[in-house]
Amino acid sequence: MAVIKPTFSLVSNASTATTDSGPLSVALSLSATDSLTVDVVQSKIVTFANATSNTILWDGDAIAGADGAGGTRGGFLYFKNTSANGTSLVYIGIDHDGGTSLDLSTADEGDAEADLSQMRLFTLKYGEFAWMPFDGNCDIFGDASAAATLECWYFDRG
Repeated sequence: MAVIKPTFSLVSNASTATTDSGPLSVALSLSATDSLTVDVVQSKIVTFANATSNTILWDGDAIAGADGAGGTRGGFLYFKNTSANGTSLVYIGIDHDGGTSLDLSTADEGDAEADLSQMRLFTLKYGEFAWMPFDGNCDIFGDASAAATLECWYFDRG
């Protein structure tokens, strides 16, 4: 087993600052660090050719095995929009195990697909990233608003 140490730091000046003013009336300094035991690490660069490139990024059963109690299987996912054009949006969503198609560009509360088995979780603008735990009890899909590139990693809990 190996150890990774994810660290998250969020800082901003107060809204009254003359340089890089922040969103709050007070300065913000939030940080979190953890030490996680992992064994297998998988990474990939996914290229979306166009706005209809709906792609399965991580198959829950393939990487985590059969469903188990929360926290007993799965691991952690990292995503980063590294698109060359700087304007493409990357959509990340979920579908039930074995799902094959998901239109993430329109999956929202008013859409028939938003039935909790299929939904867009978040959108990454150029340079944005996300880190999240993943139990492997669903499939993770990606799509984009136009040609785009996504860096993604899976760290298995072991």
